[in-house]
Amino acid sequence: MVQQALYDLMMRMYVLGIRLAYPFKEKARLWLQGRKNWAERLQQVMQDRGGPVIWIHAASLGEFEQGRPIIEALRKEFPHAQLVLSFFSPSGYTIRKDYDKVDLVTYLPLDTKQNAKRFIEILDPTIALFIKYEFWFNHLNELKRNQIPTILVSGRLHAKQGFFKPWGGFFKKGLEAFSHFFLQNEESARLLEEIGFTNYTVNGDTRFDRVMEMKNEERSLEKIERFCRDLPVIVVGSSWPYDEILMMEYINSHPERDFKVIFAPHEIDQKRISEFINKCRSPAIRYSEMEESSGNEKVLFVDSIGMLSYLYKYATVALIGGGFGAGIHNTLEAAVWSRPILFGPRYQMFKEAVDLVENGAAFSVETQKELNAMLNKLLFEDEELKESAGQQAWRYCAANQGASQEVISYVRETLPS
Repeated sequence: MVQQALYDLMMRMYVLGIRLAYPFKEKARLWLQGRKNWAERLQQVMQDRGGPVIWIHAASLGEFEQGRPIIEALRKEFPHAQLVLSFFSPSGYTIRKDYDKVDLVTYLPLDTKQNAKRFIEILDPTIALFIKYEFWFNHLNELKRNQIPTILVSGRLHAKQGFFKPWGGFFKKGLEAFSHFFLQNEESARLLEEIGFTNYTVNGDTRFDRVMEMKNEERSLEKIERFCRDLPVIVVGSSWPYDEILMMEYINSHPERDFKVIFAPHEIDQKRISEFINKCRSPAIRYSEMEESSGNEKVLFVDSIGMLSYLYKYATVALIGGGFGAGIHNTLEAAVWSRPILFGPRYQMFKEAVDLVENGAAFSVETQKELNAMLNKLLFEDEELKESAGQQAWRYCAANQGASQEVISYVRETLPS
């Protein structure tokens, strides 16, 4: 009871923080505005529903992409089911609110007992799927109370989570809502077994299925093709400020080299982009201003969301952002295009990054000197290393497909015929 009270207090403190940030942060405004009168709007949409309701929840855009192969397979296999996709973050909702493979895209309400009870009552799902590691305990407890089958997809657990602490009884109880855990790795399975759960399958990461689908899509970016002009290209994916500082130094110190750099920032900060363009000694331009291009630009900043996965198609080398800070971003989106990959030293928490380093597809660098040397080698000096790394990246992606189908089989067996 004490832990429940503390959790509920934490939820209310969270929304208080959002309200305080409302005048200053667009994300906070979207978070609150999107949840305004959520119950009335959800009730209106759901009152005319037909068929079983399959509820899929994703934290944000990354988790959505992870679950997307399953969502689209569910749409094909259960055409009469009502698919409801919920997001916690505005960054997922605003980009995918018109996603046409589901019947409804909505925000998840704040995780209080009252909200959870009302949300589940209106939605009345036949089955619920949570993607990766989004655990909202009042909603989970309500699913359990209503005996609604609930599964975790591409789950990845770690020892620092509350479930595995001596004081984690309340959080462990939340896990009891899950009928089955589909896990990415054996470590997650071991942790679950230590606290008494055996209802799991280690079937890998559905992101492999998603990146393979994306590679097979017929999509060309004409402006990007014109920019690249058959020159060596570095795509810096999900870049943070320090990644950009290192790359500016590389660009400025190699004026004699003929190559292109495309940045896709983790967050589009127009002020930061302007500062980069002003300090860079080579011509640079924003994607939104390419109609005014002189054709001589060496650097391109993509100030648009949703393009990164397709940009790697044009890369000679991919530099994945975040490795000099909190941790790297998605490496598979580059690997599937058979591209050698570079990133900073903070990658050990990401299994696919560790695997790619071990098989020779990716390289970790710690200093400016190391980054410069590896870029020169992969772009201009060692064609054999570049080709070998790219081939190993592709093989890794191809060998790890198939996680989505096991989830679909479970849903098939669970839904009423």
